[in-house]
Amino acid sequence: MAVLRIFAWILVALALMLLGYDAVSTLDEGIPVITTTAEFMNIAGLELSVPEGGVGKFFLDLPLWTLIGVPGVILTLVFRPVN
Repeated sequence: MAVLRIFAWILVALALMLLGYDAVSTLDEGIPVITTTAEFMNIAGLELSVPEGGVGKFFLDLPLWTLIGVPGVILTLVFRPVN
């Protein structure tokens, strides 16, 4: 259980770092900047092609901090310490 709790907190920390990246980019550009999963994959050098209108396209259009943060928060709530 401790390993899953640590993994959940790592996901939350990564999501907060990605949200901070978007905030700094917004301040730098002067307009709202939201980094989608597809943009991050292109930055990382992983080019993905998915059909238009599919579920994969939906997930690639989500902000990456949402895609990582929501499961992290859910896992944090599920694997909290038992008192």
